[in-house]
Amino acid sequence: MPATERAVLWATCLVLAAIGVVLGTIESFLVPLRLFNGTEGLSVVLAVVGNALIGSLAGLATRSLAAAVMPVVGWVVAVGALLIVARGGDVVFVGKLPADPGVVVVGNVFLFAGILAGVAALFVTTRAIRSDYTNPVNPPTPQV
Repeated sequence: MPATERAVLWATCLVLAAIGVVLGTIESFLVPLRLFNGTEGLSVVLAVVGNALIGSLAGLATRSLAAAVMPVVGWVVAVGALLIVARGGDVVFVGKLPADPGVVVVGNVFLFAGILAGVAALFVTTRAIRSDYTNPVNPPTPQV
């Protein structure tokens, strides 16, 4: 891969990581928000759809596993930083809330579902890259 293509790929990865940081920050503050009819879990839905969609589209567009994983890496960094900051006072992620115990469950599901959505994006990208290599007509050049 030429140096210019590699530089463009890494610049793309940095932008994707920044997108993941923004999504992780916004979704973290939406953990207590409810869906229709009082159902909890809006942040879980956004985490799954956002991480899976952005990671998959990035991986398919660049044919690179690095680009597929970068949104989730940024998301984990943002969510992890908010967990560390909020550990003492339960500011962002609620540790105990007797009046509304469902919010605590949503926070935990949010973490695991967001990470699993990133794994799904890696799976989609890996299958697409593997199918490209089995195509005898126009095999791609390997990327990072």
